Amino acid sequence: MSKEEREKVILDCPRKELLEAVQLAGTPATGRQTTIPIFGSLLVEAKDNQLRLVGCDGEMWVERVVPSMVTETGTVTLNARLLQDILGRLPDGDVHLEQTNSSSVLMSLGHSDFKMVVGNHPDDFPTVPGVAASAQISLGFEAFREAVESVKFAVAPETQGRPILTGILFSYDGEKLHTVATDTHRLAVHSKPFSSIGDTVDAVIPLRALNVIERLPVPDDAEIVLTLGEGKVVVETDGAKVVSQLLEGNFPPYQRVIPDSYIRRWVIAREELTDALRRELILAKENSNRIILSSSGDRLEMRARSEGLGEATDVLDIVAEGDDLEIAFNGRYLLDALEAMKSESVSLELTENDRPAVLKPAEEDPSFLCVIMPMAM
Repeated sequence: MSKEEREKVILDCPRKELLEAVQLAGTPATGRQTTIPIFGSLLVEAKDNQLRLVGCDGEMWVERVVPSMVTETGTVTLNARLLQDILGRLPDGDVHLEQTNSSSVLMSLGHSDFKMVVGNHPDDFPTVPGVAASAQISLGFEAFREAVESVKFAVAPETQGRPILTGILFSYDGEKLHTVATDTHRLAVHSKPFSSIGDTVDAVIPLRALNVIERLPVPDDAEIVLTLGEGKVVVETDGAKVVSQLLEGNFPPYQRVIPDSYIRRWVIAREELTDALRRELILAKENSNRIILSSSGDRLEMRARSEGLGEATDVLDIVAEGDDLEIAFNGRYLLDALEAMKSESVSLELTENDRPAVLKPAEEDPSFLCVIMPMAM
């Protein structure tokens, strides 16, 4: 590429649309710390009156295309975080991008000018891979988001050291779609009947990729297609595309973890329990979020304490089955599950104070359940 070819106007684009595109495509580049410079960059390509942005971290590619006034075609790489920070501080209007020489790009809006250093050569940027499909499922976007949001709170953090648990299992058998997440302390399962939405699937998709897919510019009533093949998942919509590696390994046999019976059951108003947990956690957070629940007939006492700070007690009305029980839970785990539910009442199914409990809607709704391990008494 000659010097004359490099010294050209790249594009003009409305700031709001450009910022939204950078935020989406830049997710791989800004979401993780990296020592590889190219992974901190965005590929910026201007041609055919379109701006194409691509971010990559070696495991996920996110592409976004937005209409732009392109005077001259060109491709550069720019620091994703810097580009996002600058656009976030500029006023609304049309942003002008111009590659003034081989090492810098000028971004202007109104009286503001920013000269940004050009990154690696575009040819060094990882190409968005093509994927030969081995399975596909088509799902309404609203249903997809419900399937993800219902269980994502139970995904293990990446620091836990078990990569397979940092994603959500998508399992479709031709009749039901199950989404499952666990961090070994709790297990969340969402199940909904769907007929004829595609091929049978058993794949663990990283939560990072699912979070990006949820942000795609798709109406709730539209459908998205999850294409799987060659160890990857692809979701492509009008103007956006996500390609991610699937997580390798064996997802825990979650069905074995779900208790098949109980000898005690508490039915509780969801909002009342949620509010009480939030109060108890003020002190419990200083003690590993430990909250003790004690039943006495149709009354449930909740207690939390923090050494040196104080104690908290709440009493709730419940509908109880079976003998009284005292049991301790991580209150944050209970609260996370409650916030994923919409029912008026919930049921907590228990056996003993050292055995897992099942929290689910009290109504006849088999679509969601959460298994929670108790804490030591």
